[in-house]
Amino acid sequence: MNTAQLGKMLITSAPLGRILLAGGKITQQQLDRALELQRESKQLLGEILIEQAMTKMEDLVWALGLQLNIPVFNLDDNFRLEPEEIGLIPVTIARRYGLFPMRKNGDASLTLVMSDPLNSDALATVRSLTKLDIHRVVGTKEQIRTVIEKFYRQDAHIERSLEDIVRLEATGAEVPAGEGEADEDQLRVQANDAPVVRFVNLLLMQAIRDHASDIHFEPSEKGATIRLRIDGVLREITPPPKHLYHGIVTRIKILSSMDIAERRLPLDGRFKFKVDQHEVDVRVSSLPEVYGEKLVLRILDKQALVADMRDIGFEKDMLEKFQHILRLPHGIILLTGPTGSGKTTTLYSALNFLKSPEKNIQTVEDPVEYLVPGVNQMPIKPKIGLDFASALRAILRQDPNIIMIGEIRDADTAEIAMRAALTGHLVLSTLHTNDATSAFSRLKDIGVAPYLIAATIKLVIAQRLVRILCSECKQPHTPGSEQLLPVVRERPDASEWTFYRSVGCARCHRTGFRGRKGIFEFLEVTAPIRKMIFDGLGDTAIRQTAREQGMQALFANGLNKIKAGLTTVEEVIKVSDLDQV
Repeated sequence: MNTAQLGKMLITSAPLGRILLAGGKITQQQLDRALELQRESKQLLGEILIEQAMTKMEDLVWALGLQLNIPVFNLDDNFRLEPEEIGLIPVTIARRYGLFPMRKNGDASLTLVMSDPLNSDALATVRSLTKLDIHRVVGTKEQIRTVIEKFYRQDAHIERSLEDIVRLEATGAEVPAGEGEADEDQLRVQANDAPVVRFVNLLLMQAIRDHASDIHFEPSEKGATIRLRIDGVLREITPPPKHLYHGIVTRIKILSSMDIAERRLPLDGRFKFKVDQHEVDVRVSSLPEVYGEKLVLRILDKQALVADMRDIGFEKDMLEKFQHILRLPHGIILLTGPTGSGKTTTLYSALNFLKSPEKNIQTVEDPVEYLVPGVNQMPIKPKIGLDFASALRAILRQDPNIIMIGEIRDADTAEIAMRAALTGHLVLSTLHTNDATSAFSRLKDIGVAPYLIAATIKLVIAQRLVRILCSECKQPHTPGSEQLLPVVRERPDASEWTFYRSVGCARCHRTGFRGRKGIFEFLEVTAPIRKMIFDGLGDTAIRQTAREQGMQALFANGLNKIKAGLTTVEEVIKVSDLDQV
């Protein structure tokens, strides 16, 4: 039965349950159960149906639209709110009542999208503010929240503004002859042109809005490419016209206190800027390429830091074990994995867990990425001889309880850290290895004695990040037999699981994913493993013993997130070494 036939069959005041039943959205048994619960709790029927997972929010809104004879809002990629529409209703009112003005109809009426079109207080408030008659449209809370967050923010029209700059400037002057030979004064003039300044500012704001970790500027023969790394994946955005590219690069170099006249050598710099009343740190790296300078901006947004260990991705038993080991008075805890695997975030969350007025916590980092209140943080300065090893020697004279080292890179740093652990300090650090057991051979390779490794290391955690499926658009899916083979081999019950795939919607920018969480290899150094390290046994033997004692490989741990419907088989396979399973 289609919607038109159903609308003719039902009168406008038909009960919501009857509409859902007639539309095939719920069964008679579900309706009876929901009505029984309603009599007990006095809740609205719709709330009960959602809480009991008997129907979806989209189906409930569809039924409500039929019941009230009003349209249902559908959010798609082409939807936009114009500034004049946004100005009709303050963001505080929009958020409080879950609504937004979609369209002003002449001078007399307004189309209003509402999550609760029966809310008389909301309707009265909007009428009082706008002095207009209201035409109601019903939408889901998630859709309305997405629209408010996207369009009511100060940077809501960033991408359109970037496109406007490109469109306007594309008709401007071509690149002046000999621009590559421009002197420093010319470069400064280009960098301060209004379109250049506006483009850089808008781009930085868009990167923060989209939770990007990096911005890549890549010159080419015919123009330039700009890409944002979001959830670990690079995504192209609106590029600047070719003749603005040098000005944009120079603008960023000026902000970063870099030598704008030097375009033959790699350079590094950093700057800070404010957005939405909070400060963002940006680290800049330049490389001379064939067609100009390539820039990569690393964005360190303090508000994006996951400070709570429960939000990182640890399962309950693993989190409890980690916190238990963090409470030990001495020893070394190592986080391993490649660049961008979330090691630093996990370390900072551990510091947040450990910090206390009773403890002296000291870090040495390269550089200090996030400031943690209650923790003493020290950046290394290799140019003046302050490296990790010399910084650690100085720190040990400051009577610390807990030391965090950004990375163990050499034998001196490793040995000082281990001797600190032997003399009653808890030490946290990172190491670049592909799995947990490789940490021991890596330390031996840089010259650390096996007896020191065995005596001090308490825990090694290997970590990767997997993208989390967008809750709005993910769909059930049956993976191919080739993908399922390693899953079923590790977890025979996997044939009974419900798998999901990414689809893409406006809320997740058509990617199908929103955010990332960690998967882990959690290797506790027990007495048998300690003896194996002391005796000089290899990683393979240690790994086998660790697996016998219950250690999950990265892939095996990732399967827990697949089973929970949080991610896909492809995501977990992409970051795991199936040979280690």
